[in-house]
Amino acid sequence: MTISSLTICQKKLPLSNNLFENLNLDSPSMKQVKTSYVTNKKPLKALLKFYREKEDLYNRVTKEEISYLREQYPEDIANSIKIADQVVNQYFVFREDWDMEKTNIPYQFGKEIDWAINPFGDPEWTYMLNRHKFYTHLAKAYFFTGKEKYAKTFVTQIEHWIENNPLPNLEDVYNASAGWRRIEAGVRCENWIKSFEYIKNSKHITPQFLEKFLNSLHLHGEYITNNYSDFSKTSNWGVLENQGLFQVSIFLKEFKLAATWQQDAIQKLTECIDLQIVEGGAHWEHSPMYHNEVMHSLMNVKFLADRNSIKLTEVLINKTKEMAYANVAWQKPNYHQPLLGDSDDTNTQGLLSLATYLYSDGVIKSRAHKTLDLENYLILGKEGNDKYQKIKAQDPDFLSVYQQGNGDFYMRSSWKEDATYTSLHLRKLAAGHAHDDLLSFTIFANGKDYLVDNGRYTYVNNKWRNFFKSNISHNSLGVDELPNSILKGAWGTSYEAWSKDIYTKSAISFDYGEAENTAYERLDDPVTMKRRMLYLKPDVWLIFDSFSAKESHKYSQYFNFPNKKVKITDGVISTDYENKNLIIQPIDKVEMKLSDSWYSSEYNLKEESKRGEIFKNGTGFTSMISLIHFSDENDLRFKKIPVYNKKGVLVPDSHAEAVTLFLDGKEYTLVVAYKSPDLYSHFFKVLDDIMVHGEIVLIEKEGDTVKTTVIK
Repeated sequence: MTISSLTICQKKLPLSNNLFENLNLDSPSMKQVKTSYVTNKKPLKALLKFYREKEDLYNRVTKEEISYLREQYPEDIANSIKIADQVVNQYFVFREDWDMEKTNIPYQFGKEIDWAINPFGDPEWTYMLNRHKFYTHLAKAYFFTGKEKYAKTFVTQIEHWIENNPLPNLEDVYNASAGWRRIEAGVRCENWIKSFEYIKNSKHITPQFLEKFLNSLHLHGEYITNNYSDFSKTSNWGVLENQGLFQVSIFLKEFKLAATWQQDAIQKLTECIDLQIVEGGAHWEHSPMYHNEVMHSLMNVKFLADRNSIKLTEVLINKTKEMAYANVAWQKPNYHQPLLGDSDDTNTQGLLSLATYLYSDGVIKSRAHKTLDLENYLILGKEGNDKYQKIKAQDPDFLSVYQQGNGDFYMRSSWKEDATYTSLHLRKLAAGHAHDDLLSFTIFANGKDYLVDNGRYTYVNNKWRNFFKSNISHNSLGVDELPNSILKGAWGTSYEAWSKDIYTKSAISFDYGEAENTAYERLDDPVTMKRRMLYLKPDVWLIFDSFSAKESHKYSQYFNFPNKKVKITDGVISTDYENKNLIIQPIDKVEMKLSDSWYSSEYNLKEESKRGEIFKNGTGFTSMISLIHFSDENDLRFKKIPVYNKKGVLVPDSHAEAVTLFLDGKEYTLVVAYKSPDLYSHFFKVLDDIMVHGEIVLIEKEGDTVKTTVIK
């Protein structure tokens, strides 16, 4: 026997595709099916009858509720019917809120679907095609209209997929098949099960189709449970795979392997979530989009476990709730997730509505829908809706949150929709879905984005992937027009920028965050740089950026806008709206420019925008101080003031700097001490001999009243 033939013989093959050999016919629920099988009296027909009468995993609405649902959710239902009609015509465009890779250009197949086709040069399109989320719309269209064309299409296309995507063995064919990547297999299980529940009573669901359908789901279960790598343990893949396995274990609970699959899925999901969810509840891959894909999967598991009295681990239950609270912390005032890493600008209220129900939590509900959306109503039904309505929303007992595990600082002025919101990213955890956004920040206010992370746009390894991941596409810092991290391919880096010395502090009237970026210590003439940001609530920011090297370098601050409504006038960069414009005001002498850029609010979509850059050349120690505020603050003035040591000797800027803001009848002075001999004492004099002690000190003066806060 040759080595190659020995290898083939050792491959694990699927179990028999004889449905009744895989069924546990001794299960009490299988009594009628077993009788039909033993007597050879149409056992498949008996099995179909069983699955039609069996309680659905998800669906909790009846035909009697259709009129009510049409009245409450006319747009959502119309959209589902529209998508269903497209699928009937083999016309595909992926536009759902939580489609991992959206598309804008449709593709229509002719006679038959090619499940391996890559029509636009992006393999993500092929992966989306094989996840089959669109079948849930066929199912809803069938439920709401009763038109058999939707059920017929479901049956025809599922059969076609099964016939054209054989799985000869249970090896992980990650690189070989778009249809059998493990992540697609897991997601497909959910979508098949949800779709089948609405269509199962159609005349097109025949005993012969059921046999193929159940055999294929069984094969999915075997495949997922047979391959579990270290990659899966540490990636969102592991969760998306095994949530599918968990769902199959319940849907196929009459099968011999179901109980084993279920315990296997729970054990693996527990391991995944324990490894992947960091302190504060965020997913380690540093992307709210993938955090929420994982959270959606874990909520499916808890939802089905609760409904079927299945015991989960405390780790699964508690960390899923922590993930919901991470969403609460970072959600923008318009209820969207931030564009951090590989993310889209997506509303998260639907996700948080289900989390509200699962945990009966009013704080989560404060950031969710007031009334259930259609997707959640369909799985919760009237009884679940009544429970949801009884949960009283309450604002969180916090405003700003520093998420210790992932290093992101989310600041806001209130929990109202007109709140001002800032994110500051002080740590980088990952390479793949994370971007080169160290020390970057964003600003959302007055109902819109002002300063943005430019988004993701594509995963294809080309100039656009590099552009959207790079530091210039984030409101970060740069040296000599060099990147922070050196990107390698679509997913990796050959040099990774890291931060150190992170410090944050929150108070009622302000938030403060700082960190040092070590990226440019790699240069022949190493450069250290640090960002210090003070957010004076509700809408003033003071940023001290400092750099230190021996030789001369160009230092840059980047500011990215979501559109082209930006201008430079009178030495400031400002947005160009009718009112409430954001002003970026340098304190010292600098140069500035605007460049053409791109903004991507979702995958496969990019729009023209502008990037501002404030820069200067410096040798030795260099600082750039920027004041950011809104144009309606007409009385805001600023002044850079001298700093003295405790002996009254003027301190050079390389040791300490201070800026006073005059606003609303008050004076705010921020004193920043850099690394210098004076830090041994930390005593400074400012403002007519006011003595302060600290590295970062805020002085508030109103009339004769002076309040000093040592921030650090």
